[in-house]
Amino acid sequence: MNPVLRGDALVLDLGDVHRSLSSAVLGGGLGWVRTWMNLQVERGYDCHDPESDLRKAATGLEAPVVGMLTATPVARFTTGAQGCARTVATVGLSHPLAAAGTVPGPLPSVGTINLLVILAEPLTDAGLVNALQTAVEAKAQALAAAQVPALNADGFATGTATDSICIACPPGGRETFAGPATPHGADVARAVYQAVMVGAAARPEASEGSVLGVESG
Repeated sequence: MNPVLRGDALVLDLGDVHRSLSSAVLGGGLGWVRTWMNLQVERGYDCHDPESDLRKAATGLEAPVVGMLTATPVARFTTGAQGCARTVATVGLSHPLAAAGTVPGPLPSVGTINLLVILAEPLTDAGLVNALQTAVEAKAQALAAAQVPALNADGFATGTATDSICIACPPGGRETFAGPATPHGADVARAVYQAVMVGAAARPEASEGSVLGVESG
């Protein structure tokens, strides 16, 4: 499975329907995914009707589709692979933030890290939640290692205000845990760390910012 460019979108067909957990706006939560799409939009995209825009872009793709929007050039995607886990990412860091930052002042609302994490290990729904937690922690670790400064706090960013993520695994879940102390959780952490670290290291050339993650089923 390799992501391909399809017009303005980066697309990955998983080959079969997978169980998924996503933070996307449309159809977020627990669901199913066959195709992941990361649609590139203009930086000034107003998000007036993202569902319609994504459904139009997803025409002809194998459903169900998880779709994300980004203003970062999708051709600059990064990947990570470790054991049973694989990650595809676009890393937009024009507005990096610390999650609990307290520096006052207006902050831009765009700038997104979009992540797809695929595990070969079938997880229970609780295991998917644990894997998502592990992936987010690894993302923050990578940003700290890359010394990405936060705009709203002293220290390093943990992400952006609008990051989007999708965790996918085969159905028939049997693994309840996916923290970094488990073999498959450690694989998730390292795969995400690789992909985000490469994108963060290239931020002077790939910091066009992003907007919103959306999932359609």
